[in-house]
Amino acid sequence: MKVYQLSDIERVTSSSAFETSLLDAIADGFVSYSRGEFNACPIQTMGAPPMGKFSCASGSSHDSEYAAQVCIKSGYVTAADHFVVKVASGGYPMPSNSGCMQVYSQHTGKLEALLLDDGILTELRTAAAGAVAAKYMAPKELKRIGMLGTGIQARYQLRLLKHVTECRDLMVYGRTDANVRKYVDDCKSDGWTVTVASGPNDLLDKCELIVTTTTAREPVLGIGGRRSAIPEQHITCIGADAPGKMELDVDLVKSANVLVADSRLQTKERGEFEKAVKDRLVSVEDILEIGELAQMPILPSKLGGVTSHAEYSGLLSEVATAEQSTEHGVGMSRCKALLSGMIQNGPNFGLSIFDSSGVAVQDCVIAGMVYSALAAAEERS
Repeated sequence: MKVYQLSDIERVTSSSAFETSLLDAIADGFVSYSRGEFNACPIQTMGAPPMGKFSCASGSSHDSEYAAQVCIKSGYVTAADHFVVKVASGGYPMPSNSGCMQVYSQHTGKLEALLLDDGILTELRTAAAGAVAAKYMAPKELKRIGMLGTGIQARYQLRLLKHVTECRDLMVYGRTDANVRKYVDDCKSDGWTVTVASGPNDLLDKCELIVTTTTAREPVLGIGGRRSAIPEQHITCIGADAPGKMELDVDLVKSANVLVADSRLQTKERGEFEKAVKDRLVSVEDILEIGELAQMPILPSKLGGVTSHAEYSGLLSEVATAEQSTEHGVGMSRCKALLSGMIQNGPNFGLSIFDSSGVAVQDCVIAGMVYSALAAAEERS
């Protein structure tokens, strides 16, 4: 068994080439998941309701801000070489994020590699999912990106978004002034032009792409019935990764033209759509999976150049044909319904929302990439 430390892992993940390859691999992983080729085990979440709090919360003077949890995700691609078990921990009042990924052989069942990544691979694969969603669903002409939250994932999101958009104008909202100031300084040093929002709903009014990265359990964005006047807007929701978490008002979710999730099944128990589904404001059957979009190059690759209803009608015909094929059949009926709506309502997504509650296929993808890169580096040395 090989044991790799954080420094080893950072050496193979710090390049732009790795990040670009990761985006493609994560998109392919989502396709595998939507096609039923990935076997995901039930997620374990410890330290979060309805479970009791961890002992780190004892005597805390900020109990209302408690967000500590440990998430265990596992699974494998049918007929692949490995299966992966990921453990990730973090959240206040834990001092920092931590975790590891365990890579086992499907052939022998033995542990082959232990990746002691301190949680950075979870940060990277989560940010990659956000970038993939922006690639497929965000408006092509972005003037400003909005960030809700100032933590570590808010930084990783920008790091990966740089690969899919040239926009470097950022508006940020955070609850704690000191954290906001530090985030602004960090972003400016990385080439971003940054404006601080006076309230979270400012992002709805002024940003074509919004990313939410908080640990909130009550709505933060869209409260008070606020909606955007921007004709085409996309929101990527990252923070709601455990049951009961939510960042968006349910009426904002209900108002969206397009709802996309990493896992349709998970929307029933966790994620940004959980409450809207339970309250029957949204039907699970109306939610697309991002793997259904990603497996259909007709849709995402051509939308950017489509400007007329006639062109959408042409795409609709192509999708209808693809719906009959074995390769692209999964999810094509939903894609067809999406295009039909665009023909009626105008040639854009309107308001689209992506719910990233996290699926184990992302962990398998990045663990496999890192393990292969580390093994190759050892062979060269």
